[in-house]
Amino acid sequence: MTELRVTVPDEIAQRLASEAAERGTSPEEVAAEVLASHVPAGSKTRSLPAWVEAVHSGRSDLSESHEEILKSELGQAG
Repeated sequence: MTELRVTVPDEIAQRLASEAAERGTSPEEVAAEVLASHVPAGSKTRSLPAWVEAVHSGRSDLSESHEEILKSELGQAG
């Protein structure tokens, strides 16, 4: 096991201590559980957030033509 030192705001430290007291464990154990639940295990690739696919422009040339499209949509002269 590796020891990791993390500095958190006082409010977070108090919340960790309160949660630990309710569970009968240490604030460090609670923090370790929180970290473990939010850091993917063994994954080298990151999936995109769900909202990334929420809007689709219908255009297939955005990556190649983004500057021209922006100029056209915003009415700027090239």
